[in-house]
Amino acid sequence: MGRDFAFDVVIVGAGLVGVSFALILKKKEPDLSILVVESNKLISSGKIAVPDSDIRGIALSRDSKKILQIAGLWTVLEKSATPIESIHVSDKGHPGIARLNRSPDDIDPLGYVVEGRYLRSTLRKNLSQSDIQIWYSTEIIDALIEKDRVRLVTSNTKTDIIAKLMVISDGAYSKTASKLGFCIKSKALGQKAIIANVTLDRKHRGIAYERFTQSGVVAMLPLSTSMGQFKASLVWTRPSECALRLEKATDGLFLDELQAQFGYRNGIFTDVSARASFVITTSFSEEMIRARSVLLGNVAHNLHPVAGQGLNLSLRDAAKLAEAVSLASNANRDFGSVSMLDQYRKDRLHEQQLIAAFTGNLQPLFSSKNFILRLGRNLGLFSLDFVPVLREKFLHFGINGRAF
Repeated sequence: MGRDFAFDVVIVGAGLVGVSFALILKKKEPDLSILVVESNKLISSGKIAVPDSDIRGIALSRDSKKILQIAGLWTVLEKSATPIESIHVSDKGHPGIARLNRSPDDIDPLGYVVEGRYLRSTLRKNLSQSDIQIWYSTEIIDALIEKDRVRLVTSNTKTDIIAKLMVISDGAYSKTASKLGFCIKSKALGQKAIIANVTLDRKHRGIAYERFTQSGVVAMLPLSTSMGQFKASLVWTRPSECALRLEKATDGLFLDELQAQFGYRNGIFTDVSARASFVITTSFSEEMIRARSVLLGNVAHNLHPVAGQGLNLSLRDAAKLAEAVSLASNANRDFGSVSMLDQYRKDRLHEQQLIAAFTGNLQPLFSSKNFILRLGRNLGLFSLDFVPVLREKFLHFGINGRAF
């Protein structure tokens, strides 16, 4: 007979969202016992045995900054965060361009860029220094929903985990969600995203760029100056066959094609780091909650990277879920009950669906050859530039990811 380990909350997956949720909840409710379960093994302090291809810059909204402040992380992250002072959106071959600048009255910039590796290491360092337990090299073999708890059968045959609530946050291809029967609809887009850091011949001035073409989108985020060099984080989406060619190209050929697609708004590209890539697949779970279990992060909604909304949306989900658990706990209510989780679902569903639809339709709109759609998108870009109220609405959506 194996031994049972009991916790208030168990979080499956030690990724950005799962760890953020754990830290936010612990700040709100220090007396709750929290366990994070990670299938990968620990190789050294704060690092796990997975390829660290997260060389990209991650755009964080103003809301995300506030959430990370609550988690006690922003003081550290701010030291290496690059402010976004302006956002330029353009369409290759067409005259429309939107320049979104922060209001003169705003104290904060439009957002911030933090390197993915630094964000990940900061989260894990804070996790290791907290009294949140984390079990590495632990796979969930089965999940059994019981009357007032969930029982997790682990790869350690002598150990079961029981908890009042299980938060599933182990990525878009979650085995745990599948075991529980969550229905997740996914769509392969036939595209890959190439990520790299690009060296510039001039200062980026805190400008984030998004340039749409018929074959994909080029996004460049400003990064902190490193050893006197000016750098930008690149995400370049292309059809899979084109992406494969670019992955294998020499640095010179890669930069030449990038410059031809992007233009010279960000100066001349002089060097590029090692490149990484990933297949672009979008997904959305038909269910967000079940008894004793809730989906969080990419397993709930895996968005197209074109608008940079995925992590920001997930952090807002994490903050709202932590708030719901905290309120229920303080009221001596069962925070793993269907009724409590369903209220969280209702609170978050509209925004999730709206942003999924928004990000899912941006690329088809900008890659379309249809004259009417092209006319509309260019008028839209002109409107964003010259009609202040529309620009403010769009800017609010981009900064906070919320409907206007």
